Amino acid sequence: MHRSALLIAATCVIAALVPASSALAQSAPDSGPGVPAGQIEFSQSTVQVTGSNAVPRFERSRQYLTTHSSHTIVTTMKTGKVRFEGVTSPRRELRWDGTTNELTIATGSQTPPYETVAQEAKVFAQSVAQGCWTASGDTVFEGRSATLYKLVAATSGPCRGDARVGQAIVDKATGTILEREAGEADGSFKQVEVLERFGTMPLNPQTAKLLHFHSHPGAKRVEEGAKKQARSRD
Repeated sequence: MHRSALLIAATCVIAALVPASSALAQSAPDSGPGVPAGQIEFSQSTVQVTGSNAVPRFERSRQYLTTHSSHTIVTTMKTGKVRFEGVTSPRRELRWDGTTNELTIATGSQTPPYETVAQEAKVFAQSVAQGCWTASGDTVFEGRSATLYKLVAATSGPCRGDARVGQAIVDKATGTILEREAGEADGSFKQVEVLERFGTMPLNPQTAKLLHFHSHPGAKRVEEGAKKQARSRD
C-alpha cells in the first residue's frame, strides 16, 4: 500500500495517513524491500486538502516503520490534537479514531501496509519511466537541489488515476519525493503533501518505545470483523 490514500478516498477515509501518492503514482509497480532489520524509519509530513468538492483538512503525520511494525500519529494543524493513531504488527492492528473515540482492532500483518521513503522514490521513478510524469525543470526545495515533474493525466493504462493535474518536487541526489500535489483542473479538489523530515535510527529497547500505542481512555472497542458485519446489515 502506498503511504497516501487515493485522491478521492482522501476526502472521507479517517484512517489513512498519508496523502496523495496512490493517486499520483497511478499504478502499483514493485516497490522493493522495506525497512532493514534492526532499523526504524521516521518520517514527518503535512497534508492539506482544499476545494469546493473536498472535506478540508490540514494535518501533520508522524510515522515510524520497522521490518514488521508501524506506528502512525496524525494531528490537526489548527489545534494540535490527535485525530488518528494506528499501529500494525504481525500480532494485530489497532486504529483509533479521534473524532468518534472508537478503537478498531484488526488482524495483524507481517509487514507494514505503508511504503518507506525509498520505496516511494522507486515507485515514482518507475512511473516516470512509464511516461506518467515528465520533468519540467530544476528547482531548489528547502535547500535541496530538485527536479520539478508534471503529472500526465490518464484514465486508462499504466498511468490511470483520479488526479487530472499534479506536480511533484523530487530530490536530485536521492530521488526522494519532497512535495507533491494532485487535484482537479478546476481547483474543486486539491491535495498537497510535504515531506518535512525523515531518517533512520537503530531499533533498540529505547527507540522501540516509539512504536508503542498510546492509551485512549473511554474509547469504544470494535472488532473489525464485527464492524463489517454491522455495515452489511445497514
